[in-house]
Amino acid sequence: MRLSTSAVFVSLLLPVALGHGVITNVQGANGNTGAAFGVIASTPRDGSRPNPFEQDTSIIRDREAASGKATACGRTKAGGVNDIESNVAAASDAGLPSADENGQVTMTLHQVNQDGAGPYTCDVSTDATGNDFQEMDVVTNVPGFLSLSGATAEDFPLVAQMPAGATCTGGPDGNACIVRCRNKAIAGPFGGCVAVTTGDSAAASGNSTASTTAAETASATATAADSTETAAADEPSDAEVAAAEKAEAESDGDATDEDTATAATANPTKAAKATKAAGKGGLSDILGKFGLGARDTDDCAEERKRKRMIKSRIAAREHVGVWV
Repeated sequence: MRLSTSAVFVSLLLPVALGHGVITNVQGANGNTGAAFGVIASTPRDGSRPNPFEQDTSIIRDREAASGKATACGRTKAGGVNDIESNVAAASDAGLPSADENGQVTMTLHQVNQDGAGPYTCDVSTDATGNDFQEMDVVTNVPGFLSLSGATAEDFPLVAQMPAGATCTGGPDGNACIVRCRNKAIAGPFGGCVAVTTGDSAAASGNSTASTTAAETASATATAADSTETAAADEPSDAEVAAAEKAEAESDGDATDEDTATAATANPTKAAKATKAAGKGGLSDILGKFGLGARDTDDCAEERKRKRMIKSRIAAREHVGVWV
């Protein structure tokens, strides 16, 4: 089935729990490892509620970067704005992970909940300032449809290819790049920035078969800039984002699993009816039609009991109405 390339409005009855995706690891070919800016190592990765599992996920919006509210690498709930210079310096001190000999950067994307799904897009700032980005090819992507899937608290490989001839020149040692990856979720985009290096010859040897002239490189940079401007225009409106964040804030105040279990024990008949109602037309059924295979958790079951209608702009020029 082919989707129209014109503006498409889709209404989906999806009991979706708000969720996020965070780059928890980048595995360097040189043996060094790292994580996205703002990641807190002590954050638990075995649950899907907003608090505490989403607190170090970066929200990266071009509109916020343009207004000065955040940087090109976004912000997190726990740490606020991701300062690029200090994060690159810290990563350089710790030892930058390198792209492999083919110019590929290998990362781990932790999907907290449904709208942390793929597909993800990646780009690179070779001078590590975040002022200009060049598009990267995503070799291995995170599964999903319009930034939605049924996965929760699950890790996925995310591999991106450096542009032909790219060399890292930024940071305190003059050898750092910033790789930025994000999806197109309404409450996001979610993802992160990681500091890496091309090493002595990783990008050059991996891209030796793709000869790139200075004019081609300039063209790629210009295209990336145009893409950034287009992405900012295509991001969800302030009202749409506010609706998503309001729903998420309300879910932050929900009872814990233990409180829920106690309530269910006190009134098993009511709990059974709620569970039965939540199962009708649920996320598993809808995503199953796309072959995505939803995975259920206790957190998701509780989230499915709450339904509010919000409008989102998930992909460029496509609006999606989602019950959450």
